[in-house]
Amino acid sequence: MPPKFKRHLNDDDVTGSVKSERRNLLEDDSDEEEDFFLRGPSGPRFGPRNEKIKHVQNQVDEVIDVMQENITKVIERGERLDELQDKSESLSDNATAFSNRSKQLRRQMWWRGCKFL
Repeated sequence: MPPKFKRHLNDDDVTGSVKSERRNLLEDDSDEEEDFFLRGPSGPRFGPRNEKIKHVQNQVDEVIDVMQENITKVIERGERLDELQDKSESLSDNATAFSNRSKQLRRQMWWRGCKFL
């Protein structure tokens, strides 16, 4: 009785089996679902749906454009807020310095007034 399986395969046996399997998979009598996954969609069969897909893709592209603009505006707004915060901190520091200097000057003037009396 001959063995069912060969223990040692040579390269020709393996290459031949791969080619025959591919040929069997791509036969003309295969069903549409297999053809779609093995060869990809064919043009004429997807005519009406192709227009719907293009329409949806155009809508998606428009949404992407709007979102990119929104992101750009948010980034610009953040930069403006940072600048405004820096200016307000600077103004606060200047106001504190003015207040301290005015108190110091008022005390000096008070002491000068006391000396003249």
